[in-house]
Amino acid sequence: MSISIMRPGELRADRKGRAVFSVSPAERNEGESLQSRIWRVTPGDSPERLTEGRGCDMGPVPSPTDDRIAFLSDRGQRGCFRPFLIEDDKIDGPLCNPGGTVETLAWSQDGAAVFLLVAEEGLDMASCDGALPLVWNIPGDPVVIDGQPVRRLLRFDIASRDLTEIPTSGLTVWEFAVGPDGTILAIVSDDPTERGWHTARLARIGPDGCETIYTPEAQIQGPAIAPSGDRAVILEGPASDRKLVAGRLRLIDLDTRETCPLGAAKLDDLTHAAWLSDTVIGYSGWRGFGCRYGRISTEGHVLFEYMEAAQLGPGRFAARVEQGPDYDMTIRECTGTAPEIALRDGGDWTALSAFNEGAAGRLPTYETRTLEWTAPDGMEIGGLLLDPGGPAPGPLIVVVHGGPTASVRCSFDPGGALHYVEAGYRVLLPNYRGSVGRGYDFTTAVVGDPAGGDWADILSGVDHIEALGLAAPGRIGITGSSYGGYMSAWAAATSDRFAAAVVVSGISDLLACNYDCNHAFSEWVAKGTVTQKTTRELLIDRSPIYNVSATTTPTLFLHGEKDRCTPVTQATMLYTALRRRGRRTRLVVFPREGHMIEENQHRAQLSREALGWFAEHLGAPT
Repeated sequence: MSISIMRPGELRADRKGRAVFSVSPAERNEGESLQSRIWRVTPGDSPERLTEGRGCDMGPVPSPTDDRIAFLSDRGQRGCFRPFLIEDDKIDGPLCNPGGTVETLAWSQDGAAVFLLVAEEGLDMASCDGALPLVWNIPGDPVVIDGQPVRRLLRFDIASRDLTEIPTSGLTVWEFAVGPDGTILAIVSDDPTERGWHTARLARIGPDGCETIYTPEAQIQGPAIAPSGDRAVILEGPASDRKLVAGRLRLIDLDTRETCPLGAAKLDDLTHAAWLSDTVIGYSGWRGFGCRYGRISTEGHVLFEYMEAAQLGPGRFAARVEQGPDYDMTIRECTGTAPEIALRDGGDWTALSAFNEGAAGRLPTYETRTLEWTAPDGMEIGGLLLDPGGPAPGPLIVVVHGGPTASVRCSFDPGGALHYVEAGYRVLLPNYRGSVGRGYDFTTAVVGDPAGGDWADILSGVDHIEALGLAAPGRIGITGSSYGGYMSAWAAATSDRFAAAVVVSGISDLLACNYDCNHAFSEWVAKGTVTQKTTRELLIDRSPIYNVSATTTPTLFLHGEKDRCTPVTQATMLYTALRRRGRRTRLVVFPREGHMIEENQHRAQLSREALGWFAEHLGAPT
């Protein structure tokens, strides 16, 4: 793909209604952090860059009381982020050395302090951030981990420069919110590794430690405290990975600990919530092939809602719209439109930035079609077809999204598939069961049934494209990353339906994954623990490595060397099994990379490898 774009992210509105955000290039160079910078734009003016220099500047948070902006940067030591402050166009920092890397920060409501969520060396990034080990030692030196590293919460007083640790009774903190009286709500777990997040709970942190106030049935995200300080909301829903919760609102009385769902059951797939007053909550989330946002009263009445077949928010993992008293602000992208800061004051969206001006003119010519088909069990499934035209029937590439609790939507580069379209291939992007945007029941339909109904959804989608006369049998390929890589590996091991498979950061052994990976995904998707015989049997039954049949699908494996979400052993095992059976297979391991391939040269090679593989086995599109 020849189009490279700048990506705005992490947008927050300051007290004057200005957008404060980061801007990152699409890729990074070897040996460098992502060269992200902090920007600000006032509606009606041009954006202004607030930081520059080496390193990565990210996570800007405007002060609630004045024009200061706190942000994070690793400009002093690559990979180790510390807090900085922008005040009167000058940068102060690092403000402190918290003994780890700061992942998020938040202001106290009086603007006197910032709270820091600090991860110690030896933990891992979330899969959505690349699942790389958190290491910032000098290359070549040993990494020494003394005891079990945790995520800690600290308070930094700006005037006195005092750094104080918040007592958490030895628990690890994943997310937190600070109330008007200093009350802290946090998502915590006993297990500090990624496994612990899957069974995290909500706690109130006080001078004497943590007090659990809510133990959820599913995963939770985004605690937010009301301006009055007496109530809070949290999002709860099934999530395969940290930062992927798309769920329902739950209202919590902080005095009585009573909790209740907020809104009708159809108000789900939400990824962000914020108090707009003591009685109104703004929300954002997924809907179909796009996003939704609106406002709901604490009585459960939806006061306003807007839906659009577009991406509204910082990226493909979370929808988020900043709602002001007379404006809405977000990062918006859609089919043919690259991401930009956008403002809506009741009418259409107005772009406030032009970081990607001219990008649309460099897109390949293609048509985006929304499709629906019926799975064998009668469930209605949807997907996007990217069609560059050309002879029909012709070759087709099926791109399966990861998660599975994610989705394909109408964005600038749906599913990262435009490089296939640019080469002339038609592309099918299915939102199989397990995807978000279709409601709680649709998302949970994958739980307990991996490579079951979801696999049938994908195959029936291929049937539908063939019935439309667009796909030539024998010239159909499949690819995907993470869970999409798992489905591609399942296709390669068990089916002759596809002429070629490209497995990116995939899973081949769900049982071994429970011990090999850094999270509890296998037990989550199996809906049970591996101590149960039925769970172990299901994981073996649905693992590609244990189901390699006499199929002959040529399979390419592309994997990051340091991936902690799906370690490279998941690729090498199935690669070896296929090679021993005389199958056409190839393995490419990218050094230094995690769950996502990010370095410029590696991304270019990944595209070349995948396109070359499909050209060899599907034939040229024309």
